[in-house]
Amino acid sequence: MTDPTPFTPGPLLASRRAVVTGGAAGIGAAVARVFATHGAQVLVADIEQPGPAEFDTAAGGAITTIEWDVRTAACPPAIVEHRPDILVNNVGHYLQPPHTFATNSQTLWEELHEINFGHVLRLTQAVVPGMSERHRGSIINLTTVEAHRAIPGHSVYSGYKAALTGFTRSLAAEVGSDGIRVNAIAPDLIESVQVPYAELVPEQDVPLWPTWSPLGGPGRPEDVAGVALFLASDLARFVTGGTIHVDGGTHAAGGWVPRQSGGWTNRPRNP
Repeated sequence: MTDPTPFTPGPLLASRRAVVTGGAAGIGAAVARVFATHGAQVLVADIEQPGPAEFDTAAGGAITTIEWDVRTAACPPAIVEHRPDILVNNVGHYLQPPHTFATNSQTLWEELHEINFGHVLRLTQAVVPGMSERHRGSIINLTTVEAHRAIPGHSVYSGYKAALTGFTRSLAAEVGSDGIRVNAIAPDLIESVQVPYAELVPEQDVPLWPTWSPLGGPGRPEDVAGVALFLASDLARFVTGGTIHVDGGTHAAGGWVPRQSGGWTNRPRNP
């Protein structure tokens, strides 16, 4: 039976300790900021260091950074020593423009595995024992809408993200009795470093956003960060094994359509 104590107002993550991978910019930085604003002590692990303005809005908690390439085999001792109650596996990338599966190299498969799935297994395994010992934890895996629908030209990337979704469900069932919750967030149409819609969408096409997503768009990193805050906090104390889509409704509404000129698009100009 769950604790019947009602929720109380105030910082949602006071006294919590969090690790966010890929938190130097974009979605990861937005997550780190909102966690710190709600009282968490946040450790950001990234191959790059954040710019001077990335964390200037943090208040109530604190943000520290370490340099780490998630593709390296060893998990930095600093992450385990941080004793995280919250782990956000944010890093992921499709690595190249669309290519047919037949033209992919096995080297690319291995690179896609490491940056989208392999490091999640290693890092999660490193922190789960401590969470189990403290009987408290929230693990949040960033997947993508393409873990749930096709993305022509990125079949291997999609496959690893789907694997991450399956891992999320099964691990949630495995560690729930240890007080650990495991959930996923699947973004789409979010303005980010990898997908800068402000640059990709010509000004004359901006009015088409309502045809690409029920809520229009694009979304902001803060839209994903708000859901991460919910999943990390006690507001989600009875939520595990699920995926929340932060996509303006694109997963619910549809998918990719072929271009007359060849290739595919999820932003048709003539819907």
